[in-house]
Amino acid sequence: MVRSTALLVFATVAAFAGNPAAADQTVYKWKDSSGNLHYTQRPPVGIASEAISVKEGYSTRDDAAREPTPEERLAAEKAELCRVATKNFEMLSGPGAVKRRDEYGQDHTLSEEEKSAERDRAKAGMDLNCPPGQ
Repeated sequence: MVRSTALLVFATVAAFAGNPAAADQTVYKWKDSSGNLHYTQRPPVGIASEAISVKEGYSTRDDAAREPTPEERLAAEKAELCRVATKNFEMLSGPGAVKRRDEYGQDHTLSEEEKSAERDRAKAGMDLNCPPGQ
C-alpha cells in the first residue's frame, strides 16, 4: 500500500514536472475511508482535502544537507566550547575530588589550588565563548 502511494506521488510529480503547462497548478491530497493517502488533480467530493500548489522550477538541497557557512561553523564551534567550559566549570565547582589523566596516562587527583586554577580557566572559556546571560 505504501509502495502504491509512493508510486502515485512520483507519477503525479513526474507528470507535472514533465508538463510545462502544468506549472503553478494545484494538486489535492486526501485520505480515503481506509486511511489511504491520495493525490488528485481535482478535489474529492465530500472529503476533506489539502490543496498543494505545484510550482515550476528545480528542487533545492535540504538545509541540513548543505555545507555550513564560515559564520555558522564558527558559531557551532563557539557553542561547543561554551558547552564544554560550562560542564567543566560545574564539575570543578562541586564538592569532592577531581581526577585528571596526565600525559603519561596516569590518573592524578587535583589539589585544591589546581582545581581552583582549572575552575578559573573554565570560567574564562565560558566568558569567551558563551553568549551573554547564559
